[in-house]
Amino acid sequence: MARVLALSFRFPYPLTDGARIRIYNLCKILAQEHTVDLVSLNEGPVPADSLRYVTPMFGEVYSFPFHPIRFKLNTLKGVLSRDSLQTYYHHFGKVQRWVDRNLSRYDLIFCFHIRMSRYLRGVTGVPRAIDFIDATSVNYRETQERARGIWRLVLPIENRRALAYELRMLDTFDKAFITSAHDKAYLERHAGRRLNNLIVIPNGVREDLLLRPPVEDEEDWIVFLGKMNYAPNVDAVMYFAKEVFPHVRARLPEAKFVIVGTSPAKEVLKLARIPGISVTGYVEDPYVYLERATVIVAPLRFAAGIQNKILEAMALRKAVVTTSKGARGITAQDGEHFLVADEPEDIAEKVVQLWRAPELRAELGHNARRLIEQQYRWDVIAQRLLTAIDVLVSGK
Repeated sequence: MARVLALSFRFPYPLTDGARIRIYNLCKILAQEHTVDLVSLNEGPVPADSLRYVTPMFGEVYSFPFHPIRFKLNTLKGVLSRDSLQTYYHHFGKVQRWVDRNLSRYDLIFCFHIRMSRYLRGVTGVPRAIDFIDATSVNYRETQERARGIWRLVLPIENRRALAYELRMLDTFDKAFITSAHDKAYLERHAGRRLNNLIVIPNGVREDLLLRPPVEDEEDWIVFLGKMNYAPNVDAVMYFAKEVFPHVRARLPEAKFVIVGTSPAKEVLKLARIPGISVTGYVEDPYVYLERATVIVAPLRFAAGIQNKILEAMALRKAVVTTSKGARGITAQDGEHFLVADEPEDIAEKVVQLWRAPELRAELGHNARRLIEQQYRWDVIAQRLLTAIDVLVSGK
């Protein structure tokens, strides 16, 4: 049993977004065989309930809350740097001093995202692993295609910095993990070589989703679920509402588009003014909406890593329509596990096709659920992670 220090840019609870879900579950897996201490940043204080929930999983928990403005001010330090601004956004002297004082206590450092890697500059003598989660440079590259204002200038620069930094971290850390084979292949193309120390560890779905019984009664709902202040999600629902949904409503006037998820951005809230569209904001159990939906949509136009929202819908046996960018992180097949389309009229056609074919919805849902059980459960994923960590700790 090793003593592991997990460095996280976000407190891993509540499980309201993909990063928290991944951080929480990877730490839980590590804690099966090792003592794991957590050092976590957070924008604002961590709720007492969240702290109590995760504390039993860790040996020790050190939470460092900072005002959100402090994070933004940190980026100014990196403007003239060649490194990604991400690494400055999350770097605080108080945390750095804690790491420097306590590093010698640990057998392994497990760093979540390039955002926390700056704390380990110059560190030697202790094995280090980094979970990229996804390739940040992929997100930047695709986001810049639809950027506006000053972001049209900033994102190309940050994309180049992030990619160069990610490749440098692959040479710095002893082992690296990433959620999707697509993102790994992207980094390998730019590195010009096979990255044998970069291992694909996909996300799993919550075990309680697999225990929920099938729901037979469906509403006239097309549902999107996600954190609704996250740029790819905001763009996805804006795209669907304005460019796809009118085609759907022309053929299915009874259809309603329901946007489910926490912290909806202002432009998302305004979509509720459109007939047939509703925005729920935070709900206690968002999966009720997935279960009762006729069709789930994930019309993502830029994305990196793996899409938890799609995995969760598949786990609930739901028929999903997504884009090629939404689907590419999942080892599933168009027409067997979900339907894929990219143009507005094509997406609308797929939605209408599923709406009118309950047998096809059931078949896709059955195939999707089987794939999740075989490949996307945390207990299936666990051994792959633990084996890689054991090699690092043992030095073999």
